[in-house]
Amino acid sequence: MLANTIANSQPNLQYRWIFFTSLLLSAWLIWLDPLINRDAIIYLRAADAFLKDGLVASQQLHARPILSIIIAFIHQLTGLSLLHAGLAITSLSYAALCVGFVATVRTLGGDRTVQIIAAVVILSHPWLNHTRTAIMREPAYLALMILSLRELLLYLRHPILKHRLRWLGYTLLATLFRFEGMFFLALAPLALLFCRDLKNRWQHSALLLVPAWLIIALFSLVLIGFQNQQADGASILPTIALYIDRLLAFPTKFSVIAAQAAEPMLSFTSRDDATAAAVMAMVTVLLLNLARALSWPWVATLIWGKLGKLQLRLRRGDRVILVSHIVIGLAYLLVFVLINRFMLERYCNQVVIFLLLYVPFVLSFLWRSKGWRKALCLTLLVGLSIDTLHNSDREKMFIVDATEWVAASTPQNASLVSNEKYIGYFSGRTLDWNALQNRRFSLDVILSTPRLWRNTDYMVMYIKPSQDALWLDFLAQHKLQESRSFEGGRKGRVSVVEVAKKSSRSK
Repeated sequence: MLANTIANSQPNLQYRWIFFTSLLLSAWLIWLDPLINRDAIIYLRAADAFLKDGLVASQQLHARPILSIIIAFIHQLTGLSLLHAGLAITSLSYAALCVGFVATVRTLGGDRTVQIIAAVVILSHPWLNHTRTAIMREPAYLALMILSLRELLLYLRHPILKHRLRWLGYTLLATLFRFEGMFFLALAPLALLFCRDLKNRWQHSALLLVPAWLIIALFSLVLIGFQNQQADGASILPTIALYIDRLLAFPTKFSVIAAQAAEPMLSFTSRDDATAAAVMAMVTVLLLNLARALSWPWVATLIWGKLGKLQLRLRRGDRVILVSHIVIGLAYLLVFVLINRFMLERYCNQVVIFLLLYVPFVLSFLWRSKGWRKALCLTLLVGLSIDTLHNSDREKMFIVDATEWVAASTPQNASLVSNEKYIGYFSGRTLDWNALQNRRFSLDVILSTPRLWRNTDYMVMYIKPSQDALWLDFLAQHKLQESRSFEGGRKGRVSVVEVAKKSSRSK
């Protein structure tokens, strides 16, 4: 069998090597990608606000400032810059995720071979490694969720207080990073009701659910109390409030959207199926993003394992808990895509991380086989590992060069407008963050809104090859001239225009 029915009966790998390998991999990928992700800037700005003006100021910039607060504390304790403190947190989170993933595979009954395969799978996963160079809440959330799942698996085997408290602690901490953790906090223990091998399963499920639901109720009461104290009526957690409002308005609004979508697509009586067609379209969007986040090789591997019924080699109770987590995650994602009508690959990672737990067991079957199956397993693992270690992110260095030039060659009190958050933040120059954020830092919108750029000292714009004609037309129309251009080849370029000089010539 590929899985042992006894918890932790298999020898474990040396987890410290997985931990340090993950850190080295993060360091390598960070070196390859000199440009931080756009969302990171809001966390860094919120950390700045926390250090200068406290929690309220940080929360006003970003409603869920937990990551920014941690970044600020690491900065104060170590002396690292906010950027490097954020990257260190991300790297440590991914290292914890990798260790937790392999430890969970071991808990599921994976022997040493399966654990080695699991380590390669999680260390070489394309989408997870794509975000290793980013500052975001997801890595910490995923690490805590995989540890939470493992504690629930251990509780299934040994229903003692230690595992109960650890499960509650990990899940609560995960919820601090992403609100989705609340759904697992409220629903995951229900899976124990379907574990037939667990004695007194109703009691054990209640022992987990009661404190979880009490905490949720207490949190809700505190939140309502704080909300009622807001004199201006502003929401404390605006994003969550927005999702709730959209969910309440969903039936009416979605019927209108479905009818509008059906108009160009359906005819005659088929328009009666407009709602079903719209739902299926959104489900398709979700499944496509989920498949891309999982990666197509692992999608094919899981389908092959399902057809071969290899998942049945896992302990039945383990399958129940694992499937319950997948179902909870999918249910949340489905609600999200229906009320927001979009989905991102990174949002799917909370389901991906649970699906990936099956992959090492399927691959171990291939590895133990002879001939082409073993070669296929090796090809998949080596191929994805090599793909992870190489990318073209280093080509973005021209944006860093442009930012450093602005910081070194323009007056410190100069104002600028830019469609690239990295330039705006790290140049240290004055930027109208609120106005640009409201327009999503869109080049088209900035150029068509004169009040955003006309009274600034500099325009420092990231121009993609497809936008070059638009940019040149804009310069010609307003009689502006580039003072510098930082070329990035197929990645585009950064153009610097001194607007103040043109204004002074006009006078």
